[in-house]
Amino acid sequence: MEFILNPDRERMELALVMALLVNGRTVFEDFSFAAGVEPFAEALKEFGLSYVQQGHQLVLEGKGFQYALPSMLPMVMSESRCVMLWTLASKDVEQIYTFAAEEDEAGIAKIARAKEMLQKYFKVKPVSDEAAKFTFTFAAEDLPIKKDSLGNISTVMRNRILLRTLIRGEYISFEEKGSVHDQWTKMLAYFGVNLKYEGRGMEQLTELERRMMMARGQKIERTQFTELSETQVITGRDYYIPGDTTEAMAFVLLTTIAGIPKNTEVCLKNVDLNSSRAGALTCLKRMGGNFETVSRRERFGDVYGDVMVYPLASGKRLQGRRFSEDTIATGLEEYPFLAVAACFAEGETILRIPKEIRKEMRARNEALAENLRKTGAEVGVYDDGLVIRGLETIVNGSDFDGGEAPENGLALSVLSMALENDEPVANVELVERTYPGVLQKLGQMLEMATAKPEES
Repeated sequence: MEFILNPDRERMELALVMALLVNGRTVFEDFSFAAGVEPFAEALKEFGLSYVQQGHQLVLEGKGFQYALPSMLPMVMSESRCVMLWTLASKDVEQIYTFAAEEDEAGIAKIARAKEMLQKYFKVKPVSDEAAKFTFTFAAEDLPIKKDSLGNISTVMRNRILLRTLIRGEYISFEEKGSVHDQWTKMLAYFGVNLKYEGRGMEQLTELERRMMMARGQKIERTQFTELSETQVITGRDYYIPGDTTEAMAFVLLTTIAGIPKNTEVCLKNVDLNSSRAGALTCLKRMGGNFETVSRRERFGDVYGDVMVYPLASGKRLQGRRFSEDTIATGLEEYPFLAVAACFAEGETILRIPKEIRKEMRARNEALAENLRKTGAEVGVYDDGLVIRGLETIVNGSDFDGGEAPENGLALSVLSMALENDEPVANVELVERTYPGVLQKLGQMLEMATAKPEES
């Protein structure tokens, strides 16, 4: 069985920004829009990006660094989208921008949220500040670089810093300690931006320095060095946006826990395998997941490939593991899938989340744990994340609710399918909007895998 996944949304959004900065034509091969990305593409039209779909290609014309500046800035998109669009606008420190909304409670709250997000990522100079209207200019100076508890810059801020430096023709360099979310970095390098991106560690030390550190019991940490210098012009290239890793994780998990025939083979075509994006697949592999990359392609500045998935061998179970913050940081969207897998694993699984997002993740973890306890598994929520002790056999569990998190909804839908529930997970419509068609494909996979020979 072969399945083609929806394209990765994050990579597509970044590629659209890249196409605007190209001085000329860019072609996206084998293209289809990821769910919800078209409004972002339309917003980039205000900066001068034009595009037309021709068969299986999206042909784009960029404006280079001389792109237009819109009269209005969006403020109701996701944080990552708003920050990239605002960064493009921040090139001009004299133009006045306005956030405005209805003078009611909802409008005032909308302006407050937009201001909070704006001032989190930018230095701005207020021109006028009212409850339902905020007028400002971007400041020439930038905020100081702040690193998180893992020694990294947050992904949204990191992408913003690199984009800001690029469009202003400036220079910047920094080092980070953990696994860096580097899709944007690799994309910049592929399109010819004057960028150096390399790992540094033991090889940078002299033999004497290495021995002295080992004698003191000091850990030799590997760091990631990024340096961006002025780039005069970016020329167009062909590009390809591979399949969504979250959807791939759904197929891998369902094949693993659904108890389907052992001779089943599921091939997922052209999955995004960027190591900073596909970390949850590595985690599931460590737990005993039975899958492999059968066709690995290092093209378009990054890595993608076909993943072949098999059921667990007879008598085999997933094994509980402890995953650290830096490991989980490379697969945050797939966090609930690992939690579902842990319910089937032997022993205890600990999923620790990075310090900076623990507060915002707490409510989501509580909701996830409430659902998973319906299986009979022991699920504990604590400040650092989740602790789960699985069961050898799970036969119960229903009435799941994905809430407002589509990743939770998709992971719980996989669990519900594996348990052969007839009723869909509550709020499944959000899953359909975010990952259109994936539930139908998962159902097809189960039906084909369990069909009797005469029905095949």
